Amino acid sequence: MYLIRTSPMLTAIFFVPFVILGVSLALLAPMLARLFRRCEIAEITPEWLENFSISVYYPMQRLLSEEDFHFLVRQPGFDLSLYRKLRRERLLIFRQYLKRLISDFNRLHMAARVLIARGQEDQSDLMMRLFKLKMRFSFAVMQSELSYFCCRIGIGTLAVRSLIARLEEMSVELNTLAASEAAN
Repeated sequence: MYLIRTSPMLTAIFFVPFVILGVSLALLAPMLARLFRRCEIAEITPEWLENFSISVYYPMQRLLSEEDFHFLVRQPGFDLSLYRKLRRERLLIFRQYLKRLISDFNRLHMAARVLIARGQEDQSDLMMRLFKLKMRFSFAVMQSELSYFCCRIGIGTLAVRSLIARLEEMSVELNTLAASEAAN
């Protein structure tokens, strides 16, 4: 029987990628669970649809704006702990916004799929557009999660524009579908 001797470098080359993959999956699992959580039709009420507004999410874009922090630094009696506290609180607010934005996107996506299913015509092209939009939204969420992580360690700012743009696209698709169903 031959014993295979491996060098520590060779072991590291094979072992490190699996560790990185495992840690990445562990960190991404909660976000992926929220992102692909199945939305119940009962969550999509006429009141919710009527009250839904993308403008609720516009403040996300300014949560960690440099102007606010530059203003704070110029104030008399500025304290670095105040800066850190404000940044930490705004990051927590961003997390709340992000959870709600994902939930709203999933609701809009479900509502669009329900309208397509109720339709009499073949809507496979529209279903494909919705699928692609969901994938672009998922990518935007992952990008935001990465920027959130970087902000937590003090690097950069939050990536939000693509998230809001995908939510707007989803809203437009749903409104177009609803208008076409109302016309029939």
